[in-house]
Amino acid sequence: MLLFAPAARVQAETLRSQLEALGKETGVRIDGLDRVGDEPSIPAEGDVAQRVKSLLADYNFMIVGQNGKIERVTITSVKDVAPKPKSSGVVKTQRIGIHHQVLATLLGPNNIEIASSLLVDTGATTLVLPASMLLQLGFSRENLREGISQTAAGSIPVKTGILHSVRVGDVSVENVPVSFISDQKLSGVRLLGMSFLNRFRFSLDDANNELQLMPK
Repeated sequence: MLLFAPAARVQAETLRSQLEALGKETGVRIDGLDRVGDEPSIPAEGDVAQRVKSLLADYNFMIVGQNGKIERVTITSVKDVAPKPKSSGVVKTQRIGIHHQVLATLLGPNNIEIASSLLVDTGATTLVLPASMLLQLGFSRENLREGISQTAAGSIPVKTGILHSVRVGDVSVENVPVSFISDQKLSGVRLLGMSFLNRFRFSLDDANNELQLMPK
């Protein structure tokens, strides 16, 4: 007696050829295949809509149809997928005398990213910025509190709020307390204080000019 194994289902080699095969199988017109790269084929199960969504998870596309029937799929572009921020890492610093300075990206209530150079200061309770940046970051009376800060020069008025995020290098932290002090009092200095740094076990490497941020 002869035994025959069932014929293996032919698997498309690339995502593009897989989409072409899907179009022929279902009669759905698929436009924009030239925008699909040379990714390998991927498993896709379910009805036509489910298979299309699985295959084009990394692409922007439009589905056109009537009465629940898909007639055309148009692939418009690859999704712009930004890398996820890291929760730890090593950040290069620039020396300003004995101090270390880093370039940070600040995100305030207006969701507009602002780049700013900050001095690493373990003596500052919060991240400290000049009052002139309040509007630039989208702060208003509703998301600020007024208070007094004790400094070496005495008591000074401050306004405190919460930054949506602070990114230094590839390392990002959300909901970071920030203090705003008059520009005259700060004299152009902006500080990366403990409201950011205390999220990590951190160290400063003077020899290599690096801020090392490690998970707690």
